[in-house]
Amino acid sequence: MKPYSFRLNKILDYRKYLSKKAQVEVFNARNECQQREKELLRLVEQRAEVSEECGEEEAKGMCVPVYQIFQAFMLKIDYDLKEAHLRLNEGKEKVIVKETILKQASIKKKTLETLKDLQYKKYMETLGREEQKILDEIVITGKGRSV
Repeated sequence: MKPYSFRLNKILDYRKYLSKKAQVEVFNARNECQQREKELLRLVEQRAEVSEECGEEEAKGMCVPVYQIFQAFMLKIDYDLKEAHLRLNEGKEKVIVKETILKQASIKKKTLETLKDLQYKKYMETLGREEQKILDEIVITGKGRSV
């Protein structure tokens, strides 16, 4: 009997490659999402600091141009916060998409691995029956000679 070979081995290797690639993409997407969260937190802290500073200056008594500068800066920070929220939501959606791709790639890879295992098990059972058949024939022919 010829040795066992899985005809779909190249496809299985490719599926493993796709699965690893998907894992890397999920990792990168999560890191990017974490960076966006850090940026958002930094902007929130900056807005709180500027607001506090504006309140202190207002208590001391500030002139109109300085107040307008503070207001313009606060508007810019608010705009940046909205943009950061949008980027964060996009990043979260991207992570979900990448995780879905990873799940599909893992399922396809696991399916081929299961098929390979089943075929190997079937091959080993067939090989065992063939060997037993040969041994039975040897025993039968050996008894026939001794009589």
